[in-house]
Amino acid sequence: MLRRGPRPLPVFVNMAGLLARSESEQRAMIHGLKLYQAHPFRRREPERLILWQSGEATLRHIPAQGRRHLLLVPSMINRSAILDLLPQRSFARWLAAQGIDVYILDWGEPVRDPGQQSLDDVLQQKLLPTLLYLKEKCGSFDALGYCMGGTLLAGAVQLKPPGLSKVVYLASPWDFHAGNRQLQQQVMMGTASALQMTESGRALPSHWVQSVFAAVNAERNIHKFADFASLDQGSEQARLFVALEDWLNDGVDLPAALARTCVVEWYGQNQPARGGWQVAGQTVDPATTQNPVLVATSVTDRLVPEESSHALARLIPGARLLQSECGHIGMMSSRRALQEVWQPLYDWIVA
Repeated sequence: MLRRGPRPLPVFVNMAGLLARSESEQRAMIHGLKLYQAHPFRRREPERLILWQSGEATLRHIPAQGRRHLLLVPSMINRSAILDLLPQRSFARWLAAQGIDVYILDWGEPVRDPGQQSLDDVLQQKLLPTLLYLKEKCGSFDALGYCMGGTLLAGAVQLKPPGLSKVVYLASPWDFHAGNRQLQQQVMMGTASALQMTESGRALPSHWVQSVFAAVNAERNIHKFADFASLDQGSEQARLFVALEDWLNDGVDLPAALARTCVVEWYGQNQPARGGWQVAGQTVDPATTQNPVLVATSVTDRLVPEESSHALARLIPGARLLQSECGHIGMMSSRRALQEVWQPLYDWIVA
């Protein structure tokens, strides 16, 4: 066995026993799990120039010598690798191939960084300095936030950083009580244990977050591992599956104060949508946004329902809306992402 995942492994094993539609599907899922654990493929971390660093956070560059510069802001729950997953499935490198200079903000290990202990720390000590650095380097630049990274970017946009031009919110939650509330309900069910884990400043372990996501996608997890068992294990499709699962299982522990904000104030109290989220003493109000904005959603997204992101689009004057059927992770990794998401995003950015 080469991998300990998928994590938490007991949750996935229990799924096979409780939710599989038949004994054959149960066997196929367990076989798929074993094949994944023993698969020899390992993703190689691509070489990227580090331009700027502050504590654990780094700004990495994929140069294209283009006329536009784009910052990609990932979630803090999973690592930035999803933005540059494999040579044949890399959103960042596809953009660079179109002539856009791409910059990826990587959070590193937040629990080891004094400047990432709270949400305000992250915005004022990491994200805003990154934007200021790009202003000095590029003059004008665009920014795209993926998932939680988009919500963080909305907080930074409130402070009107100089040089920032167009803004893209990709699968970014805003109204945490809108649409399908399955994820929100799972978070609420686990809130007591999360608060207990973060007592006395302890970090919220990544396996808590992964347990919540696994519960939301329980039936899909059964099907995907059962389907993986039927693949040619040496195929490109199998390697993509392994790379995605490795990324999903390489979660990040969250500092206690930051985790409590996300769990209690976002998912519990819905502060962003209710106008209660403040950054540097300012209420984050997307209605004051002066930048051109594109909000990209997926109608099949179970982690960030399209209604959650639509609430953000409705608040921003002149915001454009892009819809796809790729799913939350599929917007970064599926075959149809190029046609439904990547190309339209590029066209809007360079227009």
